[in-house]
Amino acid sequence: SATQTSSLAGEVSVTIVEVRSNGTALVRGEKRLMLSQGEEWIQFAGIVRLADIDADNRISSTRVADARINYSGNGPVSRASREGWLSKFFNMISPF
Repeated sequence: SATQTSSLAGEVSVTIVEVRSNGTALVRGEKRLMLSQGEEWIQFAGIVRLADIDADNRISSTRVADARINYSGNGPVSRASREGWLSKFFNMISPF
């Protein structure tokens, strides 16, 4: 068995890429953050029902079907969290 826990909070503006005849739309957006310790970005895509979009042009992520969220970054913090070459070497020899 395996478990993984992550949390991400924020807002991302998206653009309607395609409106479908069944009342849904494909949306896609990206947000880039320039931080003192590097750059981070969030890419978001999914399918929404046009009827679920509220008066403020917002929709909860729980109402997005086939959501694809990509969160990544670069800089010293990102490099520090990567596995080093020596660890990779020992994991190839003995993965236990």
